[in-house]
Amino acid sequence: MFDTFIESTILMFVAIDPISLIPIFAGLTTGLNNDQIRSIYIRASIVSLVVLSSFWLFGTAILEVMNISMDSFRIIGGLFLIVIAFQMVFEQRQERRQNTADTAVDDETIKSIAIFPLAIPLIAGPGAMATSLLLSKEEYLSVADAVVSYLPIFTVLILATLAMWLSSMLASKLGPTIITVVQKIFGLLLGALAIEFVITGIQNSFNLI
Repeated sequence: MFDTFIESTILMFVAIDPISLIPIFAGLTTGLNNDQIRSIYIRASIVSLVVLSSFWLFGTAILEVMNISMDSFRIIGGLFLIVIAFQMVFEQRQERRQNTADTAVDDETIKSIAIFPLAIPLIAGPGAMATSLLLSKEEYLSVADAVVSYLPIFTVLILATLAMWLSSMLASKLGPTIITVVQKIFGLLLGALAIEFVITGIQNSFNLI
């Protein structure tokens, strides 16, 4: 069970990628006072928690209504995460995130930054939504099993909140080179885990086990 928690936490961590939020959040909140910054990252964290928890709670039911099997979603979700992993390794994801953030600063008010682009799509983006759904199960053996399934989502969102809180200090300490290296490493991990989802989905769909 502990191994499952670690693997799921790593998967959710690379899907949300809190490290890449550090320079973006620092840039978005430049010139704001501490109270404004605190308000933004708390609101963004709450919105992200509600969105991802909804996918974890109701995602399976939605698939059933649409007559989509979990294995089919594992395959398409895994393929989608492979694309994100590719973007992380080749530095396309950070550039796309930064462009989204820059657009929001021009077009939206300071108060809306917490929802767009921070909560959606920078934290609770398509990859994180798909991962939340993949972590959910149709049935749980016990309360502990359900907690282990959900806890990675909550844990990584706490880390994302801490990253935003520490962004001003960490962005200058780490520097773009270290952030890029770490992002590439997590991109490789995400790619490997995503392929496992695809393989499992194919094996279950075609009864290859």
